[in-house]
Amino acid sequence: MTLPSVTTGSCSTASCCRPRSPRHGMLLLELVVALAVSTLLIAGLHASLAIAIRSMPDSQGSTASALRGTRIADQLTTELETAVYITERSATTIGFTVPDRNGDGLAERIRYAWTGTPGGPLTRQYNDAAPLTIADAVELFNLTPSFKSVSETYPTVGVEDASESLLLDYSGTSGLDDNDIESSDWVGQHFTMTLPAGAYAWRPTRVEFRAKRTSLFSRTTVQMRPATINLTPQSTVIEQHSLYNLLLPSYYSWPSFDFSDIQPIASDGSICLVLEHGTTSKSLTVESTNAASGMVKTDNAGASWSYHNSKSLVSRMYGKLTRSSGSQAVNSTYLTSMDVTLQMKANTPTLQWTLACLNHPELLANQWVTKFLQNPTRMDVNGDGSGDWSVDGGGTFDQDSLVNEVWRTSGTQLNTTPNCDFDTTTVVDVKFQNTSVGGNGATFKINALRSGSTCAPVRAYLQKQTDGSQALTLVTKSNDATTRRLISVTGLPNQPVLLHLIIEPATSSVSLSVNDIQYGTFALSPFQSSDSNRSACLGTDTSTSEFSYARIRVMEPQP
Repeated sequence: MTLPSVTTGSCSTASCCRPRSPRHGMLLLELVVALAVSTLLIAGLHASLAIAIRSMPDSQGSTASALRGTRIADQLTTELETAVYITERSATTIGFTVPDRNGDGLAERIRYAWTGTPGGPLTRQYNDAAPLTIADAVELFNLTPSFKSVSETYPTVGVEDASESLLLDYSGTSGLDDNDIESSDWVGQHFTMTLPAGAYAWRPTRVEFRAKRTSLFSRTTVQMRPATINLTPQSTVIEQHSLYNLLLPSYYSWPSFDFSDIQPIASDGSICLVLEHGTTSKSLTVESTNAASGMVKTDNAGASWSYHNSKSLVSRMYGKLTRSSGSQAVNSTYLTSMDVTLQMKANTPTLQWTLACLNHPELLANQWVTKFLQNPTRMDVNGDGSGDWSVDGGGTFDQDSLVNEVWRTSGTQLNTTPNCDFDTTTVVDVKFQNTSVGGNGATFKINALRSGSTCAPVRAYLQKQTDGSQALTLVTKSNDATTRRLISVTGLPNQPVLLHLIIEPATSSVSLSVNDIQYGTFALSPFQSSDSNRSACLGTDTSTSEFSYARIRVMEPQP
């Protein structure tokens, strides 16, 4: 049997001599290590991805709510900072106006409101649009305002003296002279008073003078007239009485005359006594002195008068003063800043911040303002969505009546809208001028302190006088048929006059200032009236007038 041969030593063929190829697999240990490292890497990536996902806004998540809260805070701050008037205010609601944004000349109205219940919606309303929900479910929305208060002090209601007293005494005995009263030669006396502290009006009740008869059957008319700015008598007669010479002796005596129709006169105001004779012969002789001044004379039956600086009629004037026992104040409150708290959801941070109200809007129940820069019937300062003023009786406002920021009227009346009872403290400021003589002149009218049909009418009449000056008269009514003059301020210059009234329901009174001078506070007596008007009114009566500014403010009721 042939046995296979066995070869030893070196290879005999080329294939047997090739080198071995490298190994393609992994050892088990290497595989285990690789899997462990991969697991760690995947876990890290998962954690990073989770964090990134949680940081992305979720329309229903707390993060998104917090971001919406920030945007709401930013918008509220931007808008409320520029507010010019607050229309509504509570712990959860704020309504206000901001300056015109769309060029229509009207302020824009904005209102933020929350239900006050956790989870309730927060809304924002712009002008007449429907309220828009800016957050569906709000946990907390709270407004805490900060204020500053400015006080204006004015007198308490004045009380007239119970009895008359001697107010002016011109009974000097030096430089005595006789003055005859004849048909065209009349004599009189100019009276004026600067009142003592605490008194702001005076009312003549009686005048006496030194006179003697020069004829037996003549008659002299004793008159009280308003004074002109030249300190001489006007042609208007306030009240008059007859003096019959038959009752006078032929020597000097003191005839005395009572006057009941003269209304209170402001401090430094004046009035004139006139002794008028209408026959051709002498009626009487009156005595003058050089101890004082103020005698007035005419030699043409009142067509012109002269004022004597070095002579006065020997005379005495009695009257009553209206005195105030103290002072009171009206407070104007201004919004300076607002603390805001906003929490969108229970699990979101609470936002708290303070915003500054740059315009310091005054807190008012209502107001009407016009500077006559534009058609007042298109203005909406009080933010109620309609014009603040309307033409009385309807119709369209005449744009041509606005000239150089002044409204000129010869009959048109402007009324505030909407209706108002003016039953809380009301402050009135009007700048106006009467430019022709006639009627009651430039007028401001308001039925204040209204409750149902009961009210207290207040009227201010600015009348141009024939001497070119103006006189302002403040009146009220005791009933629909009876007008009661409160005070008259005469000798005002022929230029725009500043009227300032404070109507106070707590004391049923009205205070008057003219050109920043205080003229006292007067009692009002509300009564049941047939006049249902509930507007403040600007107008003119039987003359032409100009208005350059008007503002009526109704204060918020005090708690």
